[in-house]
Amino acid sequence: MSATSAPSFSWMDDEGMHLMEPGTPPSPEQLKKMTEEYQKRIRKSPMWNEMVRVFGKEEAEGLLSQCQAKIG
Repeated sequence: MSATSAPSFSWMDDEGMHLMEPGTPPSPEQLKKMTEEYQKRIRKSPMWNEMVRVFGKEEAEGLLSQCQAKIG
């Protein structure tokens, strides 16, 4: 199987959601953009309203800041 046709994999565990795809690693700017988009989608989801209801706005913001795209 070539690198361009290699399958991608995703899974969830205690550390969060993981995704493996073939290709070159994203640049720091791309990671920042991915993080911003991910956080924006969370804010528009029902999960965000539940986070604010359960934890309050300030703590929900702190939790959201931990939702980041990382290479690891």
